[in-house]
Amino acid sequence: MDPGQMAPRKVSLQDIMRPAVGVTPDTPARAVLKVLSENRMPGVPVVDANKHLVGFVSDGHLLASALPKYLATIEDLSFIKESGDAWVHYLAESADRPVSEVMSSEVSSVELGKSEVTVAHKMVHDGASSVVVTENGKLVGIVNRLDLYAAVMGIEIE
Repeated sequence: MDPGQMAPRKVSLQDIMRPAVGVTPDTPARAVLKVLSENRMPGVPVVDANKHLVGFVSDGHLLASALPKYLATIEDLSFIKESGDAWVHYLAESADRPVSEVMSSEVSSVELGKSEVTVAHKMVHDGASSVVVTENGKLVGIVNRLDLYAAVMGIEIE
């Protein structure tokens, strides 16, 4: 084993989850992007006024909402002008939309007290980069793939 590596270890969900920063459905996409950047997370839970989980919004949702829908069906973009004020205006306009318009109501979540194996299974099964941790339906934390894998492998992430 390399001197910088630690042996794999058993960890609990409480050890690896981060405190979750939730946003509300009416939060503008621009503000959500700031939350994602500041917390270095690929997505964030969407909660109601009582902190109950109602959705999830990721950087992918935000990017997809910033582009015209028809771009998702086109394979060759060579005929589209790649620069210009029209694109900048369209992208900027999307940043002011509430996340309720782009979030997913399907959320990968587990109840507090589940094992890291359950979280890993949920990530792989659902194709999710993060799993939200709830207690009685209320948001308490979030685990992302990198944090989970690093914790199990005994690698410190700052």
